[in-house]
Amino acid sequence: MQKAITDGGIIDAPDCRYGISRCEPACTESTEHDHGGRDFMTEAWPVPAGRLTLAEIREHPALGPLDRIPDRYRGPRQVTGDGWVNFAGRLERGEEIALVRSLTAVNSRVLDVGGGSGELARAVAEQIGQCTAVEPHRQLVESMHEERDGTGSVSVFPGSAEQLPFSSGSFDAVYCAWVLPYVSDIREATEEMIRVCDPDNPEAKIVLISGGSGNELLCLLNEICVPVAEEPYDHHGYLLRTAAQVLDEHGFSDFSLYRTESSIRFDEREPDERAATAAAVLTDFWYEQHPKAADIRAALEPALSRHFSCRPHAIGDQAAILVARPA
Repeated sequence: MQKAITDGGIIDAPDCRYGISRCEPACTESTEHDHGGRDFMTEAWPVPAGRLTLAEIREHPALGPLDRIPDRYRGPRQVTGDGWVNFAGRLERGEEIALVRSLTAVNSRVLDVGGGSGELARAVAEQIGQCTAVEPHRQLVESMHEERDGTGSVSVFPGSAEQLPFSSGSFDAVYCAWVLPYVSDIREATEEMIRVCDPDNPEAKIVLISGGSGNELLCLLNEICVPVAEEPYDHHGYLLRTAAQVLDEHGFSDFSLYRTESSIRFDEREPDERAATAAAVLTDFWYEQHPKAADIRAALEPALSRHFSCRPHAIGDQAAILVARPA
């Protein structure tokens, strides 16, 4: 049993885990949870004292669980344009967008690697006047072209993180949001971002966004779906640790680390419909073309019912944001 805050004070509340010891419920500054006497916010996400070294990044609990870090990359996760669009349409990521805007406010040549829905690129362009995006899925490239709203110029190019279609030093800031799980080679993708970022610009930076420790969606993925799919654990902290190593080798060794809260929202009124819809959306996003997609969806539904009994209309997509600047 854990504690929940209500207007009447702190009360006992149902445990919101999926029956998995490694999946702590998400905590925010406005909530309190009983984690065996631990203060989740200060222990798992300590406030950095200034900039961080590579060694500190590698051991930071935000990139956990540290006891599950793999020896090698599991390989890219497959996603279709339709699966992404259905997922992204329910995604609420205001804090993440605000942080990217803050980080790039002083830049003038910004690259979005893996543009997706274009939401981040449009937000950056609205602020500084322009943003360039690279997106591998033709469907999403066309969608980004169609959704230009005139508040800033977004230039969209087809391409992948491993082969960016730009000359060296073309940008003074590069950000890559939730793309590392889909690249074929983390080192190659990171080196490409380094190549196109001008290290001589005083505001040069590379921003990498991926799942942080305690991410509710990743808990569902790893503890419910991965065993059914018979695939390796999907550890986003490993991706950021590996990228940080490459960045450090190339002189981008002035690190900062941040946390943001996003969620995927389900407004369906009836609990059973909500769980079934969420199971379908997540299965299509993660496993649309997998031979065991039906089994994965069936396994997700009861887990989602338990989740929604505690957090009725959203699943947390907590992020760790790694910022690397030239030292």
